[in-house]
Amino acid sequence: YLGARKQVDIGLRRAVDAGTPRLIVQGARQHNLKNITVEFPLQRLVCVTGVSGSGKSTLMQDLLYPALARHFGKPTETPGAHDALLGADWLTDAVFVDQSPIGKTARSNPASYVGAFDEIRKLFAQAPLALQRGYGAGMFSFNAGDGRCPTCGGSGFEHVEMQFLSDVYLRCPDCDGRRYRAEILDVKIDRRMPGGNDAPPLASLTAPQGGAAGLGAARRPALRDLSVADVLELTISEAVQLFRDDREVLRVLQPIVDVGLEYVKLGQPVPTLSGGEAQRLKLAGFLAETAQEASASRQSVARKGRLFLFDEPTTGLHFDDIAKLMRALRKLLGAGHSLIVIEHNLDVIRAADWIVDLGPEGGEGGGELVCFGTPDDVAAHLTSHTGKALRDYEHALHGHRVEEGLPLQSVLKRRREADESIRIVNAREHNLKSMDVSIPRGKFSVITGVSGSGKSTLAFDILFNEGQRRYLESLNAYARSIVQPAGRPEVDAVYGIPPTVAIEQRLSRGGRKSTVATTTEVWHFLRLLYVKLGLQHCTKDGTPVRPQSAESIAAQLLRAPEQGGHRGQHVGLL
Repeated sequence: YLGARKQVDIGLRRAVDAGTPRLIVQGARQHNLKNITVEFPLQRLVCVTGVSGSGKSTLMQDLLYPALARHFGKPTETPGAHDALLGADWLTDAVFVDQSPIGKTARSNPASYVGAFDEIRKLFAQAPLALQRGYGAGMFSFNAGDGRCPTCGGSGFEHVEMQFLSDVYLRCPDCDGRRYRAEILDVKIDRRMPGGNDAPPLASLTAPQGGAAGLGAARRPALRDLSVADVLELTISEAVQLFRDDREVLRVLQPIVDVGLEYVKLGQPVPTLSGGEAQRLKLAGFLAETAQEASASRQSVARKGRLFLFDEPTTGLHFDDIAKLMRALRKLLGAGHSLIVIEHNLDVIRAADWIVDLGPEGGEGGGELVCFGTPDDVAAHLTSHTGKALRDYEHALHGHRVEEGLPLQSVLKRRREADESIRIVNAREHNLKSMDVSIPRGKFSVITGVSGSGKSTLAFDILFNEGQRRYLESLNAYARSIVQPAGRPEVDAVYGIPPTVAIEQRLSRGGRKSTVATTTEVWHFLRLLYVKLGLQHCTKDGTPVRPQSAESIAAQLLRAPEQGGHRGQHVGLL
């Protein structure tokens, strides 16, 4: 892609003419929007472009979506200031697809989100052993019913709340993370990979419960008999191959493949997905819903479709994933829906049917409608930053095709040589007078000067705070909420800084009870380890003490004697 040997296919653009239905926002003046009127052609892919701060998010998130939500009777915040919204009657609903988390429970997974697990449970309910035991589809649910593990409630993990650390999830000791009771896992379905008996085994499956080896040791038998826990360990691509003859399962799994999430496991907890993956999974859910509506209706195109609003859906995606995303978006268009996308990616902008360009600058210099039209119209606009970027991109694609790249090692070597020092540019924090400093990396450096000369300002307020702030930005949102980073120091730029550690200078001495563990704060973690992970043992025979539910005790008693149970024996309680 970078060498222009491969490109994201822009597809067939849908023409916009005088008869195209439109959604019109009149007199938008929220935040920096300067009383503009914007028209969005419906049943088209519309890109809202512009530099940062030009008013894109204000128009979409603060004005357009709340106004549409209020029109359709949804609870929403007050829409941004505007005169009127016209054309909403052409739509049946408005959906804002962002990168917010889908769910917080570990039981939520991609299979249940798109509805594929409902169809898979029906297949297990039709298995011979399930029919013999009278199991319905509800017995194979890990969200409710009697089939799920009573200890973990079907999540496969136990949630352990920590005192001053983020909560942790431990594998359930009763079901070993498999979510179900042992008798439910006895029910198997027979599925084969394409290619017959010589097909390679699936690497992601685990051995049946009680087995000593994984599926790498057994080629075909483990593939043929799958429990519901084994199915949840399949990736989407593996499940599509295994259930290729089950039309209903394939119908709801295919949208996940279409958005480029074929590597995700069916049972992967949704909270572990990144923001971009969560956004694409939401899109897959809408694609599955659209496919179901199309199969239930004789009309291939809806007379009134939904409006989907996306906020930079290509964030964090590879070029090849962007191509898959564009194909998925076109499927929504083909079903009669409308798309409005805030986007900076030039491949998506080139593939749009219509562009609304805001600007020309950010902040007070933005909020105006610079131009609108097809990508060719915007590229021909002389004052549009987006137009100039499109012209430069087209020139790069067609004029500078690269057939062979540089060796990666040479690029890394130059990068290492360029980052041999930490550079501070124009530091103005406290009493520092626009100072530029270069500190060599891998060396022992000393900062000297009289009291009040700015040593601590340079070392702690700039170097330490900036290194800590950048490190915290790489953590997840939960960790950042616990450890609030310091404010950004008064400095133009700091280059080449790694994560930083500050060793404080203690002036007070501890008392008699002060130890190395308490001074270094290791003692708090040791206490927490003993509370959460410490295992009690019987004082007589050393047997580990573990919690048991009434159901697990009953299951243990009903097991065969060779399995440590008492089935067929008389047990005297008194």
